[in-house]
This record gives sequence, structure tokens and C-alpha cells, in this order.
Amino acid sequence: MTRVRICVFCGSSTGRGERYAAAARELGTSLARRGIGLVYGGGRAGIMGAVADAALGAGGEVTGVIPGQLVERELAHQGITDLRVVADMHERKALMAELADGFIALPGGIGTLEELFEVWTWGHLGLHRKPLALLDVEGFYQPLRAFVSHMVGEGFLPTGSRDMLLFDSDPASLLERIGHYWSSAPRGEVPGPSVESTAPARPPLDVLAWVHVRHGRMLAARTEGSDLFYLPGGKREPGESDVTAVVREVKEETSVRLRPESVAPFTVVHEDAHGYPEGTRVRLACFTGEGDGDPTEQGEIAELAWLSHAERALCAPGVRLVMDQLSAQGMLG
Repeated sequence: MTRVRICVFCGSSTGRGERYAAAARELGTSLARRGIGLVYGGGRAGIMGAVADAALGAGGEVTGVIPGQLVERELAHQGITDLRVVADMHERKALMAELADGFIALPGGIGTLEELFEVWTWGHLGLHRKPLALLDVEGFYQPLRAFVSHMVGEGFLPTGSRDMLLFDSDPASLLERIGHYWSSAPRGEVPGPSVESTAPARPPLDVLAWVHVRHGRMLAARTEGSDLFYLPGGKREPGESDVTAVVREVKEETSVRLRPESVAPFTVVHEDAHGYPEGTRVRLACFTGEGDGDPTEQGEIAELAWLSHAERALCAPGVRLVMDQLSAQGMLG
């Protein structure tokens, strides 16, 4: 059974004072301790980083969804369970809603409100029956609550749509109310936590790779006995950082010596792992970087090739997703 997840809407700022970050950490911890997965915007700064780090620290599952153009601006969190890089904000919100069985808005700005109002509108239109909640830290959302009641009073909003929003100042209490909502919903409409749903999923393969494009073509590598091309890279050794692992793997496979200071995150994709048992997933963290020397086959590499987007079928499934991103950004011919 699939793990139950709650989407938390929050921003890359911490707001004024420590109280909002503290509430975010408490919520993240509470989610993990209840076996509820966290879905959020994929950043590591501000309230986003606080809720994600707290959930991870308590052993929780954390899924982040971030548009490619915001990976650097919002400082994408590379240490979470599952980071999904999407094309734009519309795809981000749609995927977050699809993955989640309920929603909580932490104190935030215009982006947080925009995300909350969209899923609230979907609920108002009857497109879903998932719970919608606001963590009302020190009365942060009371002005909004009053305005929503004003909308009802002026005949612009039905009482039932107003009452879809659950307000509470305590994370644990808010999660209890969401749990009651799940348990009272008609069977099959929304899930409730179960013993099976909280079992940890098989961890994905942790792979790091170098994305190198020259004249509109991407460098790809094929190992001995493999029928598909991969990106140069591999698995990290115990205790290695991302940069150290990428530099080592690229040198071992292509002889290129990447300059560590030039290595920068490009994207993280998740896909079925080619050549592994069914159900095995790979977390492919991709980096750009400048190096010394021309690529040549080393070690177990049987062939290096410069591929265009039209040749994506020659590559493993995860690499195809990277090629699609490169093409969308105009980097790959």
C-alpha cells in the first residue's frame, strides 16, 4: 500500500523571528513520527528547508517538487528522499497535488497563498475531497480567516467551501484533525494511515553523474555488456561528498579531471533503474563542471558518444529525462 503523504505549502523565507521556522520543524517531525510522507516545494532554504530537514531528521520520507529554473534560485535540497525537477510552476503544483492525500499551509507569502487557493478552488469545484489545513502560528492566518468569512457574508462563497479550511495553531492537533477527516470520509475517497502504508520503501540507487554538452550534443558512456548509454558517473564511496564522488567517477571513466570548484548541481531525476530487478528505482543527481583533458574511454567504459536529443532512445530511461531538460533549455540539439 502506498504511503500516505501530506503536501506542505511554504516558502524560501523564514519570516520575522524564529517562531515560524520552529513551527515548521515541529510539523516536519510530527509528520515523520506518524509515518506520513512530506511533499513540498523542494528547496533547502527558509521554511521549506526547516520542515524538510526536520522530517528527514525524524526518519521521514520527503518528496520535493521544483521547476528547473528555480533549482538554483530556491536552492534545491539535494539530500531529500526524492527530488523531482519539473518544467514549470503549473507542473509543480499539479504533481504536488497528485502525490498528496492532504494539504497544510504554513505561514508564507504570495506563493504559499497561491498554492493553497488553487487546491482550495479544486475542492470547491468538487475535483477532490482531500483535507485543507492552515497552521495558524500565533494568529498568522486570522486576518485571512476573517476575510473568508466576509466573502461568505457578502454572498461570494458558500459556507461549505469556507468550512473546508481547517485552522489550528498546534501541529499535532492539526494532524489529529486531518486524521479524523480521513477516518470519517466515505470509504475509498481519501486514504488513512495504515501499518502497511508506513513501511519504508526500498531506497533508490544513489547515482551521481556529469552532464557535459558540446556543440549541442551530450557526452554519454556505454559500459561493457550494456545495451544503453548512461551519463559518466557512478555511485559514491562511503563518506564521499557529491563533488568528490563526481570528480572521482568522471576521472575513472573518461580521464577528464573536473575542477571541484566548477562542479554545480544541474538536476535530480528519478526513474526505473535499467538492468536491475523490477521495482528498483534510481536517484540520478546530475552536475555540470569544467575539466582538463578530452574524454577518452577508461576502465569498464566500452564507448563514449556525443548524442543529440533525437538519439535519446539509445540512453537509459533516467538519462532520457535529463536530455529532455537539456532540450527544453535549448542546450541540446
